[in-house]
Amino acid sequence: MKLITYLSILLFSLASIAQTGIKGLTVSQTGEILPFSTVYIKGTTIGTTSNSEGEFFLKTPSGSHTIVAQYVGYKVVEQLITINPGQTIYVEFEMKEQALQLREVVVTAGDEDPADRVIREAMKKRKFYQEEVRAFKTDAYLKGLFRLDKKPDKILGQKITIDTGILYLSESVSQFSFELPDKVSERMISSKVSGNEQGFSFNRASDFNINAYEKFIDLDMEREYVSPIAPNAFLFYDYEWLGLFEENGKLINKIKVIPKRATDPVFEGVVYIVEDEWRFHTIDLFVTKARGLEFIDSLTINQVFAPAEYDIWMPLSQKFSFKFGAFGFKGSGYYIGVYSNYEVEPNYQAYKDEGLYEQKFGEKKEADLFQQADFTAEVLVVEEGSNERDSTYWKDIRPIPLTEIEVKDYQVKDSIRLVKESPAYKDSVDNETNKLTLGNIFLSGYTHSNSIEEKYWSLPAVISIFQYNTVEGFVPEIQPTIWKQVDGQTKYWIRPAVRYGFSNEKFNAKIDASYRKLDNKFTRFYVGGGRYISQFDESESITPFINSYVTLVEGDNFMKIFEKSFGYIRFQQELKNGILLNTSLEYAQRDTLTNTSDFTWASENKTNFTSNQPVNMELDETGFPRHQALIFEATFRFRIKQTYATRPDRKFTYSSKYPEIFLTYKKGIKTLGSDVNFDFVQVRVEDEMSFGLVGKSNYAVAGGAFLNDDALTFVDFKHFAGNQTSLSQVGKTMKFELLPFYQFSTTKPFFEAHYEHHFNEFIFNKIPLVKKLNFQAVASANYLTNETIGNYVEVGAGIEHIFKFMRVDYYWAFRNSDFFGSGLRIGVGF
Repeated sequence: MKLITYLSILLFSLASIAQTGIKGLTVSQTGEILPFSTVYIKGTTIGTTSNSEGEFFLKTPSGSHTIVAQYVGYKVVEQLITINPGQTIYVEFEMKEQALQLREVVVTAGDEDPADRVIREAMKKRKFYQEEVRAFKTDAYLKGLFRLDKKPDKILGQKITIDTGILYLSESVSQFSFELPDKVSERMISSKVSGNEQGFSFNRASDFNINAYEKFIDLDMEREYVSPIAPNAFLFYDYEWLGLFEENGKLINKIKVIPKRATDPVFEGVVYIVEDEWRFHTIDLFVTKARGLEFIDSLTINQVFAPAEYDIWMPLSQKFSFKFGAFGFKGSGYYIGVYSNYEVEPNYQAYKDEGLYEQKFGEKKEADLFQQADFTAEVLVVEEGSNERDSTYWKDIRPIPLTEIEVKDYQVKDSIRLVKESPAYKDSVDNETNKLTLGNIFLSGYTHSNSIEEKYWSLPAVISIFQYNTVEGFVPEIQPTIWKQVDGQTKYWIRPAVRYGFSNEKFNAKIDASYRKLDNKFTRFYVGGGRYISQFDESESITPFINSYVTLVEGDNFMKIFEKSFGYIRFQQELKNGILLNTSLEYAQRDTLTNTSDFTWASENKTNFTSNQPVNMELDETGFPRHQALIFEATFRFRIKQTYATRPDRKFTYSSKYPEIFLTYKKGIKTLGSDVNFDFVQVRVEDEMSFGLVGKSNYAVAGGAFLNDDALTFVDFKHFAGNQTSLSQVGKTMKFELLPFYQFSTTKPFFEAHYEHHFNEFIFNKIPLVKKLNFQAVASANYLTNETIGNYVEVGAGIEHIFKFMRVDYYWAFRNSDFFGSGLRIGVGF
């Protein structure tokens, strides 16, 4: 054995003096380290995984046990061990490369590979194994590590201060429960984050609960990936039978998985399938960037299965390793999970459907593992004090020993943390980061930090200050922000704003502020006031940036604005899990504004400036005299069966598989000098849907009406998000792309619907040459109806993911079956 191996044993032994159980190394016959090998007690689900240096530690009850070690591509090794209470023994597992048996099979031209037979049998059993376990609970140890190997010195002139090496190292221990079809419950009992003594790990066992028997495997990318044994897998894969070997009386087939095409959402690698049972033994698959991975270059998935209760095979360990590279950064990382102490409830009905119930269970009485109350909307609880476990606790409970590099990372970062928390260090860092540079003045904006008191203020970049419109002319607008944090969470912020129109020679100013109660109800208080500019459609159908570009370059002034002197208060709180309330009360004086500038870079024959009073089909004169408006608004957001996680310091909500519902009531109150009196209600529903390989859709529908419109101005009409420019706001759901601004704003009952389907790479990855560009197809449809417009329809087709961030669409519009118009739209967004 090499000297390095002996040194590893020595260091590992010294680090494990206080532990009891079995420690050792997993190596090949030649002494080569076999990292991340699986080691477990035969006949149980008590196991561990060796670390990247082949070292392992397995807590073992006293007595005699057969210890099993296995590594992909190597023959399983077993050793009988007898251990006394309080004893720690050393075992080295030396594994031989797996010798595969090759049956005498005569293959002639046109015959299928022997692997195809195995895959067909596995396909027949896929659905059964997918649902074989109705419920289970297990102890889960999760570890995540991200490493940066290379970085640029600067990006866009900004110095990169982050160091290479381990960026993130975290461990957690959880009790995880699952029940079909998708109920999960997890209690994190310990958490450790390198360099952050008070930090909580973001590891979640449910994020690793990947079932390879599913038809499509969701890796949290834009596309789902086809399982090697999906019903249609032969359309995507070829298979090569590499041989078989015997293990514990079972024959195991080793099959190479080969994608048919370079850009399909599929895996490549090796799967091991048990003969006659047709279940997975081990999975060793990977995906490359060409197959639709986002932000990473490659991802490798390794799952090792072993028998649990009822001889049902469950994952003992699984590892996700990745490499990434972008903008001069290169690095790698992994997440690894070790699962032990399984309790399993079989899906008795699945066994009955297969005719296996009597053979498997005989007269055994069926029993439920969980009660209904065991699963709630709270899918993850991080226990109080889980981040305060000491090194003795972790040394005793950690199933995967730390490597020397990881031990050093904890030690160095813990010592650095003490330094970084000192006032002198924070002052020195602030003095460095608070320096003015040309980059932050003109491009990124400037932030001044007082880290000791967690107080900050910022100024916008010069490039974002200037706007232009035909009412004010050139308008510099400055909005500094002041905020205070408590333990990294923003407690309050204050944002004054001032703008000056060089054409109308008028200053406007306002101030907004927010206070956040650091509770689990997302309680926020907002207050603000001043005299400022507002669009007639206060949701800003056209942004100031787009309007500035269109006005100066194309000669169109679509943004219509008025002036208001106002004061408001707002309040937000989650009343009950899944029900979020937003309310506001505003008192404002509104004044009409007129154009004062006709400057543009567009030629005279292309200039089409119009009055600052919008054109509308229902109202001849959209201007208004000075008046006062007291308006109350309340919106309830209902997220059905919203799940959430609670940590000692905060609550995190997750999206629901059901549509989100928004109910809005808006009231113009004629009192205290207010001139408006109206009641408006609206219901909006939004959702996203996945269609597997074909892509994902999102839709939004809304309907509403004025129950009372006794006294209101054009500002209070229901406005629809139209667009008459060539630029589109990517990511905004409730929008039209060819509908004229304000023309069909209404006080009549209305209904609108919006739908987008993102094919991702389903279409373009089948076209030679084009597929290398990673373009993605998208289709859209928008619909609006009310008494004024009749029936208005838009349909669009486009390409997104151009240079990763650009999207181009072409739309056609029809009103009451007549052609209304068409146009190209360009947007930017990820």
